[in-house]
Amino acid sequence: MVFLIGMLPVFAVASPVPLAIDPAQSRIEIIVKATVDSFVGTLDAYKTDIAVEDGQVAAAIITFRFADVHTGKSGRDEAMHDWQETSRHPDGVFTLKSLERTGADGRMDARGSLTFHGVSRAIAFPVVISTDSTHYTIAGEASLDTRDFGLPVIRKLGLLKVDPLVRVRFHFQGSVGGNVSSLAL
Repeated sequence: MVFLIGMLPVFAVASPVPLAIDPAQSRIEIIVKATVDSFVGTLDAYKTDIAVEDGQVAAAIITFRFADVHTGKSGRDEAMHDWQETSRHPDGVFTLKSLERTGADGRMDARGSLTFHGVSRAIAFPVVISTDSTHYTIAGEASLDTRDFGLPVIRKLGLLKVDPLVRVRFHFQGSVGGNVSSLAL
């Protein structure tokens, strides 16, 4: 009996629980600058696997299909998918490796791996996480150089160019104990 009582703390240790993301309050946007016709694309479908433990984000994996990125112009979408070779490299994934607190107000440095266009690269970016231990808001922005993922710079007529540096802005809202859902893939 004493042995069983001594084992109670081992069984009382919390384990990560899934964060149920609210798709209506969450989004991923891609900000692209160009000589003419800069735009913000949206990732219309993605899957989030985010786990929290003791009020902290313990793990996160975001998966997506590049075909689900839309810019509001079908011709531009088609050209973007040709450039990115979406038929050959349809999927992308971000895997969080670590979070380090950089401020008392939820500011953190996120480090992870992004696989895009068939190439995996380490990335780091600032993120802000706020929580009341039940509801979470996770927001941030990562800058990416598309050349690092084997993609050429888009040029037209020698003067027009799409900047290879793009920003990916994200905002997730979710809660512990809700139905785990994300925008369907």
